Amino acid sequence: MQNQKTNTPNSILDVKQYIFYDSNDGFVLSDPRFVEIFKSCQKVLKSFDLSFKKDVPYFKMSLARCPHCGTHHVVKYGFTKRTLVFKEIGKTKVKVQRYICKRCGKTFQTDLTSLVDKNSNFTNELKSESEHLILDYLGSLKNVCKSFKKFFGITVSHQTIENWLFVNENILEFDLGRCSGYYVFDVEWIKINGKWKYRHILLDSISNCIVADAIYDTEDETTVEKFLKESTANKNKKAITTDLDKKYASIIPKLGFKHQLCISHTKKNFKQTIKKF
Repeated sequence: MQNQKTNTPNSILDVKQYIFYDSNDGFVLSDPRFVEIFKSCQKVLKSFDLSFKKDVPYFKMSLARCPHCGTHHVVKYGFTKRTLVFKEIGKTKVKVQRYICKRCGKTFQTDLTSLVDKNSNFTNELKSESEHLILDYLGSLKNVCKSFKKFFGITVSHQTIENWLFVNENILEFDLGRCSGYYVFDVEWIKINGKWKYRHILLDSISNCIVADAIYDTEDETTVEKFLKESTANKNKKAITTDLDKKYASIIPKLGFKHQLCISHTKKNFKQTIKKF
């Protein structure tokens, strides 16, 4: 009887097996960490190639060429070990291919400057995230450091972030004391280490910047009141805009604010009232 070729079901593949293949549908990675690294490098892959060998990302030149004399007569010459810090997965050990030129005899390695600056371990994507956060937090370096730790599991010092942003010093001139007094409060679900949490967020509705945020296991009256009380201490107090959650109506006036509904929820509330009538 002739042997028949069968495909292995994905459900029985061991999680430590990493599947790579080329097809019309594109490149497929089975390990979630590798998928995140590939996404981070996707925009700059034209300058180098990325592969994965024995659980380690491996960078090599797309077209090996000597930067000193311009010849293509180069051969591989070992590799350099580096530790890069990616936005989604934190510190990752990688290998960077080194080369030696047959014509001039000089050595060089794969150019990763489109992914990470020279003499830096933090990727450019991660650095750009700090620019968004510093604007959201009205220039508070302390809150930016906390956010890197909270959402990405990455510890970054205040000085490091300030060094990233030194080219645009005006970005650090915001002051939380300048809050308008008009805020927007919302709670969103966020998944951390496989568990759903509640992220409480307070924004200044005039500047559209984050005043404070915190993650809790629950979303009850005690938690909401505690967050709003701590977040608005020593700040201007005029009004807080929320959705239709009923518990906000008793908490917000108690803290000295007028309670408002956003436009979309005001319309929704109006339609419900009309429907009942």
